[in-house]
Amino acid sequence: MQILKRLSACLGLSLAAMLPFSSAQAETQTIRFSNWLPPAHYIVKEMLEPWAAQVNEVTEGRVKVEFINPLGKPQAHLDLVRNGVADMGMSVHSYTASRFPLIEFAELPFTTEDGGVNSVAYWRTYEKFMMDADEHRGVKLMGVWTSPATVIFTNKEEITGLDQLNGLKLRSPSPLFDNIGKAMGIVTVNAPASESYEMLSRGVIDGLYFQYDQIENFKLDKLIKSAVAVPGGFGKSSQFLFMNERKWNAISEADRAAISKISGEHIARMFGEKWNEGEQKAIANLTEAGLKTYHVEGAELEKLKADLAFIEQDWIKAAEKKKIDGQAALDYYRAQIKELSQP
Repeated sequence: MQILKRLSACLGLSLAAMLPFSSAQAETQTIRFSNWLPPAHYIVKEMLEPWAAQVNEVTEGRVKVEFINPLGKPQAHLDLVRNGVADMGMSVHSYTASRFPLIEFAELPFTTEDGGVNSVAYWRTYEKFMMDADEHRGVKLMGVWTSPATVIFTNKEEITGLDQLNGLKLRSPSPLFDNIGKAMGIVTVNAPASESYEMLSRGVIDGLYFQYDQIENFKLDKLIKSAVAVPGGFGKSSQFLFMNERKWNAISEADRAAISKISGEHIARMFGEKWNEGEQKAIANLTEAGLKTYHVEGAELEKLKADLAFIEQDWIKAAEKKKIDGQAALDYYRAQIKELSQP
């Protein structure tokens, strides 16, 4: 009888010890996403929120992404998430460009105009050649993607040649575009995308490097009158989604596995294709509204490519300093673009 009592007591203690663990496992993990973009922005509505819904679905409601007002400036979000002020965020690599020299290959000019193709080629190349460089240390990298081709937009009535860009002040998102601008005689002004309207309306800049859909999203269509485009774009904007590592590790192993399946290349494809769809609609809308786009071609294009060839070579040298075969990575990246561009 005494043995049975002791056994019952031990069993009761064991069950009691298990209860907090079971309760914690069943608890919903709420991921606080600090969102610095306008709530109605295309990236929020068509990319971030649908992905958050997928997270909720694949974890059967155990992990929920909650979008909250920004807890800091756009360029501060990497550190806000790293330090646990927010659980999750997205940012633009060029806002802290010195931390991410390797991602610049995905922003190079004259590659592809298709954001979906570029994003998937980007992820595959970065994962294969550069993930071990640990550029995103301190946060869990959920995915990367890029914009469609970057275009030069101005407040001038019409541009009919590259020489007319000489001396113009353009908002530049990164050192890569600073270098492009310098080679073209452009004066660049660095600022986040969220400051574009104020800078244009106050005459601080004459234009900016951007995508057509962003002209609509940031309500710049009344301020912009002309555009200059090149095949494959002047470049791209590389962006990334990341989570605080402690918050990631607090999620159950099964739910982490489920979320991983809708991250990585899934994010690159989903976000890149969505952005590309929005870009095509915006091109049609703005063109119909009277925006004039000058397409660089022929001898003028060949000269521009020659003038900007140093950008690729500089990236290869930067990659080599990180012990990465930059030329092999670029060859792989372009092969992926070619493969993904097949009908």
